[in-house]
Amino acid sequence: MMVAFFGIGFYRLWYQFNFYNLHFSADVGMVTVGANLVRVAVIALMVLAVRRRGVSSRLRGVLIWSGFVLMTLSSFMYLLEVFYGQVEFEVLRILIGGVGLVGGEVIWVFFLERLKPGEVLLYAGGGLALSCALSLGLGYLDELPAGMINLFIPALSVFSYWQASSELDRRAGMVDASGERRRYLPESDGLYHDDPQLMRGLWQAFGAFFLYALILGMSLGYPDGSLRALSQGARTVHQLLVVALAAGLVWFVLVRGRAFKLSGHWLFLNALLMAAICLLISGDAFLGDMATFLLTNAISCFYIPLVYFGCMIARHVRWSAAQVYAIVYGGSLLFMALGRVLVFAVGPHLDHQPWLLIAMAAVGIVESTLLIRPQFMKGSAPGFELGSGRGAARARAAVASAPAASASALAASAHAASTPDVLVVDGDEVPVVAVDQTVIRLAAFAQRFELTDTERSIVGLMAQGRSRSFIARELSYSEHTIRNYTRTAYRKVGVHSKQELLDRLDEQPLG
Repeated sequence: MMVAFFGIGFYRLWYQFNFYNLHFSADVGMVTVGANLVRVAVIALMVLAVRRRGVSSRLRGVLIWSGFVLMTLSSFMYLLEVFYGQVEFEVLRILIGGVGLVGGEVIWVFFLERLKPGEVLLYAGGGLALSCALSLGLGYLDELPAGMINLFIPALSVFSYWQASSELDRRAGMVDASGERRRYLPESDGLYHDDPQLMRGLWQAFGAFFLYALILGMSLGYPDGSLRALSQGARTVHQLLVVALAAGLVWFVLVRGRAFKLSGHWLFLNALLMAAICLLISGDAFLGDMATFLLTNAISCFYIPLVYFGCMIARHVRWSAAQVYAIVYGGSLLFMALGRVLVFAVGPHLDHQPWLLIAMAAVGIVESTLLIRPQFMKGSAPGFELGSGRGAARARAAVASAPAASASALAASAHAASTPDVLVVDGDEVPVVAVDQTVIRLAAFAQRFELTDTERSIVGLMAQGRSRSFIARELSYSEHTIRNYTRTAYRKVGVHSKQELLDRLDEQPLG
């Protein structure tokens, strides 16, 4: 699976090289704005196609091959520019590359939607860090060798996707003896669609993403829509800083076991944005360069919540991960482009007056309030936020949420454990106080009624006699969310009360 890191890193590297010149500049001015608007139009067409026919194998093939061909063609045009010197394809190659990027982006969403929450964060953060590390080296090469490397990057990214997806198919048993693949259908519980208040909160989260992108676009173009540039030294520091931030986030959450919540990450992103706006207000050239540095870091760090929470939110709605990502990412691209166009149209008439920056700060207060206010979405987590549970209680929840393998497979895993206090689940050792028949019965029960991982965890903890408040703390959800999940489990099993559910669980045979 290591190849997936390189695939995501290669895609991000190509994006930085061709659209942001390895972060030497914030973008390529209004050409990038035009390319982003074209990408939004293509994303909208993709959403319509998915809504009518779903994510078919044919659509996947179109996205894979269109991304590969168009990104490679764009790279070839760049190489011609470098080789001949007098040939200029900048506008055409960026537009073609922008359309190709839609396929290049979405195929990795197809990969990430099949992973566990911690794995999604690992690959999103790791891929971002790797892309910046590669950009750091590629940025110091001459144009010709850098252009040659750029030519092969799309092929390397697609090859990595194929390899990683094949490995996931093999692990999930989706490839039979003849090599035929079964269609993968991502799991979704539809929780947000079943609760109007949660759905309204979800759209507020999307709105916060869009407003943040709008302010980013306006800040990058301030004061008159012209290009903002970074020096070679500032670019190097930026890339090293993003590598450190991404690696630190992965270590903080997945190694230290601390919580990763959208509200906390959103505070960090807004701190970068507000600091940049304050520096722009001064009008000083040096402080303006510092503002550009902060904005460039904000753009890079914006990538992780876009990808991670887009994939996680898809597990709570009846849309596919591709549709959710298209809404979040396509909308963010549109609003960032609108921000640049707005500053380009209005900025020159204000003659460096601070009114535009004051308006941007006011919009920033609105978008940050949408996400970080108390009881946002009634205290529910937007998507699966990684919590910080520890100890034996965490082990019990891990056992309860183990994949719904057959009872015989779980029994064999328990028998194969090297110590009586370790249960081997899906290749991982999970410490437990005792392995009894309840674990095996729960796995068969969850498989029989097609319970999701979260529903399985709740049923397992209910079987241990835990209260709703205890379950909410263990799984890092609000009690309201736990109640919604419980109702969904009742509906799947065909019962109307907790006691009926536990009676049905007790009746579940071990075989």
